[in-house]
Formats: sequence, C-alpha cells, structure tokens
Amino acid sequence: MGEVRAFTEEHVRDAAGLYLKSMRGQNRPAPESLQDYFRDIFFGNPWATPEIPSLVCLEKGKLVGFMGVIPRSMQFRGRPIRMAVGTQFVVERETYRGPAAFELVRHLFRGPQELTFTDGSGEAAAQVWTAAGARVARLYSFNWIRFLHPCQGALGFLDRSGGALPRLLKAASGMVAPPIDYLLSKALPGFGRSNSRYSARLVSADELLLSIQESRGREPLRPVYTPDQFNWLMSQAARATRNGQLRMMTVHSTGGEPAGSFVYYAKPHAAAYVLQIGWRRRDHFPEILRALLEDAWDQRASAVKGQAIPQFLTALSEQQCLFRQLDSSVVAYSTDPDILNSLLLGDAAISRLDGECWLRFSSEPWT
Repeated sequence: MGEVRAFTEEHVRDAAGLYLKSMRGQNRPAPESLQDYFRDIFFGNPWATPEIPSLVCLEKGKLVGFMGVIPRSMQFRGRPIRMAVGTQFVVERETYRGPAAFELVRHLFRGPQELTFTDGSGEAAAQVWTAAGARVARLYSFNWIRFLHPCQGALGFLDRSGGALPRLLKAASGMVAPPIDYLLSKALPGFGRSNSRYSARLVSADELLLSIQESRGREPLRPVYTPDQFNWLMSQAARATRNGQLRMMTVHSTGGEPAGSFVYYAKPHAAAYVLQIGWRRRDHFPEILRALLEDAWDQRASAVKGQAIPQFLTALSEQQCLFRQLDSSVVAYSTDPDILNSLLLGDAAISRLDGECWLRFSSEPWT
C-alpha cells in the first residue's frame, strides 16, 4: 500500500515525468518547460494553500501516483465555501494503478474543502472517484456543438494531420469547400451565420470580471473571484495559444445596456471552444448565444462547442446545437447534500473556467 503525501518541490520532476508516461505514452525525462508549468499551476496559483495541497503516492520512495489540486473560492447560498479541483490524475499503470488511484482520491476527499470537483474525468478516473463516494453530474457532462463552416473545418483537420495525402486532398478541395459551406448555410438549418440583435465587443479581464460579477443568476452555487485571481486565471488561459486566440467579450442589448459576456478560443478552420457564457437575465441568453455564434463565424471557426448549460438546453437546441456525451465527465463529492445536489440537479453557475479545461497540459507538446 502506498503512502499519500502532500506534493512538494522535490516531487516536481517525477510527477511531470509520470504525466508524460501516463498521459502521452512517452517514457522520457520531463523537460524544464513542463516542470516549470507544474510549479506555476500547483504552487503559484492565487488560491494555493497548504491546507488543500496537490497529492503524491509513494511506494518505497518511488512516486507512483499524482493528483493535481487547485483550490477555488465559491459561494453557496451567499456563504463562502472552498472547492478543490482535481486535475492531472495519473498513476503508474504497470503495478500500482488500483491501490494508488483509490488512495489518492480518498485522501483528497478528506480535505477541509466543502466541495471536490473535476470536469475532465475520463471513464477510468470517474470509476475511481465514484467508488470513493463521488457522483457524476450528468447534466454538466454533456457538451453541445453548433456547426458553422464544416467543409473548411475538414480542411483544417487535413492541414493539421500533415503528410502527402492530406496535403493533396487539401489542395484538391480547398477551392470547393467555401461554396459548399455557403450552400449549406442557405439550404439547411443549423449551418451558417447567426445574427444577433445584441452587440459584442472585446474587453479586458477587469471588464469581463465586472460583467460576471454583475450577472444576476439565482444559482445557489457560484464562483467568487478577486481581481488578482481572475487576472491570473485569464492570463493562464490566454497562454493556451494552440487552442486559438482567447476572446473575452461583453454583450450589450439594443439599447446599449449590459446583457452578459462570453469567453472562448477562436481558431480559423477549427472548432471554437467556449469556456464561459454569462447573462444578466434569462431572457438575454438567446441573443448572447447568437452574438457568440456570430463572432465565431466572423473568426472563420468551423464550429462552436461548449459545456451544456442545463437551464438553457432549449435555447441551445433552438440554435440547432447538437448534444453529445464525450469521454470525460463532471464528477463531484461533498459531505453536504445540498451543495452536491446543486450540481446533480443542474442548478450551479459552473463553467469551464472553474474546472481544468483552461489548463495547457494536454494542448502543449512539451518538447
């Protein structure tokens, strides 16, 4: 049985190497860039506290498991609570997978936080979490996608694939994709440019935070940010350039009144990835969504995808968004049934900004 300890500086090199081996299938020493990123995220984040540390599992002095933990500040029905976000859950596969994984999760659940959460749990990890007492939040585990330029998106995929055949296919189809996309947008619902009555504009992190703080949703579980925390979060998210350009935008109604906001990654000929959508009133949401789709179209995104928002499934469907369950789930644990039920019933203001999807672990080559 391994020993679970708090993650410290002495564990960084081995934890980063285990990540490469488990997640990337690369049995090589971790480069300094990846080790520095481990330090930045797990020791340098503005919520870091020794009370809720990342965890390692050691077997006879060898690091055989790692659970990254990022504390976050939340509010439940007006009172402050702490959330621990689990990320980069990796174990040595050959010998220690079951015991080490289970001990890491059980140790994490025993922390002082009121809620433990992850939004990037694969099937194997979700099984360990649920075996230790967690629940899968099904409503937040679905994703939606809205197609914009599907043929040009296929060209982008060929371009990123490399090789002689993809290059030939791309050259042969490059001239026909735009007109096909145009015809699809005219002939079929669910394609083409959305036109919102509201206007959207790029803003700074401070302006975006103000818009989020002024939102008047009634969800009992909500994130809380200080300006320093939010600026750090958005600066980290903006560094994930392989996902595309991070666009932080506020939305205003036809009368110029603030209506909401959205944050997403835009990349030409690739799917745009939504991190957060905010709204002041429920009736603002459809036009905010149209403004997002309109901006993504202008950025030449092939599609827009994001996490399901339970209270707006109808509005998303009306914009011809398709829903699917991918290979990752939102999983949560709490000894307070009211807090846990707010997630299970889809009554939480949780977005991709509050989990691990803004991190760069999986998007960087770390060469």
